[in-house]
Amino acid sequence: MELTLRDVTPDDAESLAHVLITASESAFRGLVPDHCLTFTEAESATNWRRFLGDEGLPDDDFLVVALVENKIVGYVYGGLRAEDDLYRGEVRVLKVLPAYHQRGIGRKLISSAAQKLAKKNIYTMRVEVLRINPNRIFYERVGAKFISEYPYDWDGVKLSMCVYGWADTRALY
Repeated sequence: MELTLRDVTPDDAESLAHVLITASESAFRGLVPDHCLTFTEAESATNWRRFLGDEGLPDDDFLVVALVENKIVGYVYGGLRAEDDLYRGEVRVLKVLPAYHQRGIGRKLISSAAQKLAKKNIYTMRVEVLRINPNRIFYERVGAKFISEYPYDWDGVKLSMCVYGWADTRALY
């Protein structure tokens, strides 16, 4: 399997939507009520097109896609976290198609996020992940430490959000 990472382009909207919806369905179907998973690929693609529009990403953000055989199979979205003095970088979303789990793609995307932040002299990073997410253990496997937990509301469903962090991301690349 040849894996390629590159920065996102506006033409990636449909592929990003497919990864987001497919990965979310796989992770959460049966764990949350169906009404939490009604967002469609078409709706997501519209949002991605708007988000990636003419102005592109904000200066302090990054969005890297993972490709296998020229097909987007995952992505990481993140950037600076100004309101946190300790963990100044953040992974906001990491998604990989379920058929591509356990192949090192998530690890490479996390490494890419750490490298993007390092270019801005940021060597700490955090991520928030739902406690019920079966993929949550991945972050511990790539060296993140549990920091805290807080209540989260997903369309009226009360859940717990876990915060993980890397005090030094240089070990990730």
